[in-house]
Amino acid sequence: MNRIYIGDVKNVKLDSVVELCGWVQYVRDFGKVVFFVIKDRTGIIQCYTSTQSEELLELVKKLSIDDVVRVRGTVKRRPEDQINPNMENGDIEIEVEDFEVLNPCAPLPYDVNGEPSEFTKLKYRYVDIRHGELLANLKTRSVVSSVIRNYLSRKGFWEIETPYLTKYTPGGARNFVVPVRQQPGYFYALAESPQIFKQMLMISGVDRYFQFARCFRDEDLRADRQPEFTQVDIEASFVTEEDIYDLVEGMMQELFREVLGVQVETPFPRMTYDEAMSLYGSDKPDLRFQMTIDDYTNSFSTSKFNAFRNVIERGGVVKGLYWNKPLDRSALKVLDQAASGSGNKFLFVSKSANGLLTNGPKSVLTEETWLEDGTYVFAAGDEWDVLPFLGELRLALGEYLGLLDDNEYKFVWVTSRPMFEIAEDGSLQAAHHPFTMPDVTSIDEIRKDPLKVRARAYDIVLNGVEIGGGSIRIHKADLQRVVFEILGLSSEQIEERFGFFLDALSCGAPPHGGIALGFDRLVMLLCGADSLRQVIAFPKTKSGTCPLTGAPARLFASQRQELLPIFKQVVEEGG
Repeated sequence: MNRIYIGDVKNVKLDSVVELCGWVQYVRDFGKVVFFVIKDRTGIIQCYTSTQSEELLELVKKLSIDDVVRVRGTVKRRPEDQINPNMENGDIEIEVEDFEVLNPCAPLPYDVNGEPSEFTKLKYRYVDIRHGELLANLKTRSVVSSVIRNYLSRKGFWEIETPYLTKYTPGGARNFVVPVRQQPGYFYALAESPQIFKQMLMISGVDRYFQFARCFRDEDLRADRQPEFTQVDIEASFVTEEDIYDLVEGMMQELFREVLGVQVETPFPRMTYDEAMSLYGSDKPDLRFQMTIDDYTNSFSTSKFNAFRNVIERGGVVKGLYWNKPLDRSALKVLDQAASGSGNKFLFVSKSANGLLTNGPKSVLTEETWLEDGTYVFAAGDEWDVLPFLGELRLALGEYLGLLDDNEYKFVWVTSRPMFEIAEDGSLQAAHHPFTMPDVTSIDEIRKDPLKVRARAYDIVLNGVEIGGGSIRIHKADLQRVVFEILGLSSEQIEERFGFFLDALSCGAPPHGGIALGFDRLVMLLCGADSLRQVIAFPKTKSGTCPLTGAPARLFASQRQELLPIFKQVVEEGG
């Protein structure tokens, strides 16, 4: 007899004999009858044995939580007074005929019904997966990958793997490096993305490529970032932005229909980077609620509120949010908490028939006759400091007012991001990446004023989370070289780091473009989770450690002896 999954028992006829395997969840001993519940990845079911088999009864009484067992028995309908409508398979049970403990479980390292620390759950991740929502999330992750693979394959895309071990090419994220034992002084870099390889696949004539790519970045971590992650990498030749939009929108429609049973409306709205920042104070706006940022500079330019008027006289602006209902001091506390540590000041004014509630001078603000009933949140200063600050306050208000519906899915494309931006050291850096096509045709125009140049880049945002970004790529070697020069690379540096890629662009590179979707983030949103750790089987902590294995760890003595010459040579060469 073949084993079946517990989740399939409901499809078996009553009085049929089945064999199940799983983990014991709990045992209830009633003396002459012992009930126990077992679980596998598909569900749970109640089993029982009685004094009809004293030997079996005594064996079952000794069971502990998470013992691994095999059960053979008959599917029975529960007595009417014992049916549990709140339990999966609550109307059936298994009358045990044969039973075996495949492996007893030692006492669990923590109380699975308690509230262990996050570190403890990560250290014993296998227990956490077995008992929590993680098992369901991992199933969803598998379904999502299948839907995406099938969709892209139907669209004519080939799944092709690219190298993880590659060359360090400065200018993007910080790389992890791997010493090469056979070549002392030389190192691989773990690929931060397949960007250059997928472009060379287009040059190779592949035309349509995708990959579930593992990427590695040595960056600071947070809830939506891990040092290693998965992205759905897509590239196609002879395409425009519209082709990529249509492809991804169709994928999202199919994905949300198959996984959540939700109909996603297309086409997705689009806005430029400048529009997103001006209206929402964010380049990843949450469109589930329509509270936008307005300009109140003119209103305060003649105001008696000196704090803002003085800012305006020095060339600053006043921007603000408006909600059509008065709010109380609890809203002010929420805003205070959201603004803490930012260094920015804001003015809260809530007007109603009862007067003003404000954190500013009430006597002055009472004279502002243009204030309508409702709540205002103002901030004054440099425009590009004020906008993201108000964007954070907007989200805090949206959450406070209950406007963030977890069952609503609002997509938006954010386009026309600046091609270049100023780095912390004052140099220019690529705002997206240096292989992005600028939205101009003249090389002289790019050289003249790089900061005014826009990129043919696009981000896809869902409910305030960026789930992907892409662009039309540079496909001509002379333009690519100019971009490298604008970024401050010398001719020698360009040749050393990217000479192989420029050679490839010179050998018949077609126009091409693509996108990379953050697979972990997408699954996180589909599962309704608030952290990547809830959808990754074995994640790292915020400090980049793995409590389960103890990684990263010091090298063994034999490894140190083997690798010492490599690092010694690097030091001697001034590396």
